[in-house]
Amino acid sequence: MKPTEPSQFATPEAAEAAFYAAFEQADAMAMMQVWDAAADITCIHPMGRAVSGLAEVSRGWREIFASELRLRFTREPVQMVQSADLAVSVLYEHIQVAGEAKPRPPMLATNVYRRTAQGWRLVLHHASPAVVEIAEGSTAIAALH
Repeated sequence: MKPTEPSQFATPEAAEAAFYAAFEQADAMAMMQVWDAAADITCIHPMGRAVSGLAEVSRGWREIFASELRLRFTREPVQMVQSADLAVSVLYEHIQVAGEAKPRPPMLATNVYRRTAQGWRLVLHHASPAVVEIAEGSTAIAALH
């Protein structure tokens, strides 16, 4: 099978849409077309360790997609900041697992995109469980850092 030409993503938003489409379709090839091929890419899945480099990031996605879980994402943007060649997207991922009646608790994700000669590419994905609600006056956040 001949590898396909990498997709050109004209905007960080286009790259982000392709990232979540590949995630929902459990398509490792489409997923890796979103990522930059540079050695400095990093992916941190919820409650997971950081994996860096193209081979490790690719292996991580293949392992996730090998499971039978199929996920549907509703994205809730928090903030998108963009410069000439870097964009940072912070969003809530509301995840519905196929076959489950109720959605999972939300994840808070940070996606960083870099403009390359091949268009915008993902260089960092970091997702972690979102704090759903913090009681007023709580020191829970301060205790984490």
